[in-house]
Amino acid sequence: MTTYLRPSPPHGERARYLRGCRCTECSNANYRYTSRLRLDYQRGQRRRTSPDRAATRIHQLLNKGWSQTQISDASGVGRRGIGDIVQKARPSISRETERKILAMRPGPPPPPRDVEATGTVRRLRALIAIGHSSSSIATELGMHPDALGKIARHELPHVRTVTAQAVASIYTQLAETRGLSERARRHAATRNWAPPNAWDPDTIDNPDAHAEWTGRCGTDRGYHLRKIEHIPMCQPCEEAHQQWLADRQHLKGVELRSVITRARGQAAGRGAALAENARELLAQELSWEAISIRLGADPGQIAAAMRKYPDTSQQMEMAA
Repeated sequence: MTTYLRPSPPHGERARYLRGCRCTECSNANYRYTSRLRLDYQRGQRRRTSPDRAATRIHQLLNKGWSQTQISDASGVGRRGIGDIVQKARPSISRETERKILAMRPGPPPPPRDVEATGTVRRLRALIAIGHSSSSIATELGMHPDALGKIARHELPHVRTVTAQAVASIYTQLAETRGLSERARRHAATRNWAPPNAWDPDTIDNPDAHAEWTGRCGTDRGYHLRKIEHIPMCQPCEEAHQQWLADRQHLKGVELRSVITRARGQAAGRGAALAENARELLAQELSWEAISIRLGADPGQIAAAMRKYPDTSQQMEMAA
């Protein structure tokens, strides 16, 4: 069995004297401590006190949502010390410990040091999908590109809160601006990374949410739109299509194929109409948000339809 020894304190500290060191520096440190202790006793100043006041303050902080670890980190008192005070395991504590704890004011706890990485990963991938290279994003964030790459590949389950906040800020600035890196776009496309207009700002941080490439995610129409537009299939759309087939399992042969063809045609027809209407509204200089509201479709679905059904009239004019 391996035995782990706690490292000795440095020379010149009383703690090393108590560990058996009798060098001049450690002996002087012990002498200074005992001299101050005798003086305090002569003055009637006790170095230890009841833990009651500290325990009351700790419970106030716990009721505000603090954890014992957060209290320990903020006060500088060891975690074991905080736990002992809460559990009333110590008859007394040092006045210095009491001072540190009472110096904390009851209020909301600080944000956690680490947060779940899902939202940060999605924001980075979305920016790369529209042509912002990892190196340019890393420069904006003041990060090393290798560190950013690990986050984008979701190799880290958690990220620092400050990193998540910085990525969210950069995402807000760049999400509507097309980047200059075609290599970044190809890199994202081969990995099916969703662009910004496929994410809802309210759900991008939710691990259970899916990218809304079509605006009909989780429906049979969404399944057919993904097939027609060559958009990566998501689990909700796949499950919705399987349920759609199960509900029509009584249909056989030609009748079943006819129903499937009709559903696929309805999805395709809507895409063409959506693309045409979107171009008309863009010509009127409406914002994407206004167009989305007007057409009742997600921006990601509108963009996919416009890519699938280009404006043939403009192409004919350019050819003429």
